[in-house]
Amino acid sequence: MKILRFALGAPVAVLACLLTASPATADATLLVDKSIVSPGEVVHVTAKCPYAEGISHVGSPAFAATGADGPYAGNGGVAVLTARSGGFGIGRAEIRADIAPGVYPVVLRCGGGNAGTVELTIPPG
Repeated sequence: MKILRFALGAPVAVLACLLTASPATADATLLVDKSIVSPGEVVHVTAKCPYAEGISHVGSPAFAATGADGPYAGNGGVAVLTARSGGFGIGRAEIRADIAPGVYPVVLRCGGGNAGTVELTIPPG
């Protein structure tokens, strides 16, 4: 069942590439399926790091805390990666319920450094 969900998520990830792609380092990619979101909404992320490094995390101050949030503890969170293989991962993150309108970065960390960033916009009201 997990493989089926992974396979069904791939077309969404390809479509997301057309919508929101990151300025990433060589061989690194960060995709989100939406660029405008509301509090409590879920975004799906696809991340790829160079194989030798692997994904450290995909995080944002706009994401709700998950309890395993590393540097975002207290003011954001990380995406829960439900499928991982080498330097590739697919996951989801919930937007914080208390998020203020604005533009927030979503950052991919590969190994020990930032590899790509996309922006999420939380509109007023």
